[in-house]
Amino acid sequence: MNKRLLVLFMLTFTLLPVHIYAASPLVIGEGEAGGYQYTIIKGENEFTWKIGYQDHEVTIDENEENQAHLDRFRTAVNDLGSHTFGLILAISYLIIVGTTSLVFYKKTKHIPLVSGMIIACLALGAVYYAIASFIGMQAALEDVGYYYVSLTDS
Repeated sequence: MNKRLLVLFMLTFTLLPVHIYAASPLVIGEGEAGGYQYTIIKGENEFTWKIGYQDHEVTIDENEENQAHLDRFRTAVNDLGSHTFGLILAISYLIIVGTTSLVFYKKTKHIPLVSGMIIACLALGAVYYAIASFIGMQAALEDVGYYYVSLTDS
């Protein structure tokens, strides 16, 4: 009985700070990618955005004039993060396919035609996805840079 009470006591106190931190109503959105970051803080009747690039951070109060640019900045940062993740995933997959092919070749001293075609298709698919992710990442990087400059200059 005493051990069960001790375990329950420990679980309660280890999970309590996580629950308190997660229930904080102030920060409603955060994101970071490519050195750009944003934090959305909900005030009483307004939203305050903290946007930044590397170490430079700017605080902006949301109004009707800048609402669309702030939303597009958030979308561009999220797109940049997803394209970066896709690029890393495609390159990792290409490395796995290449390593597996090399090990298979070292063990058998030749690769059968059907297996070679399958490996080539997998590698070409990974290269295609990596190129598409890279192009999307570059476009998102240009977008996020444009919206960052338009929001911080005005």
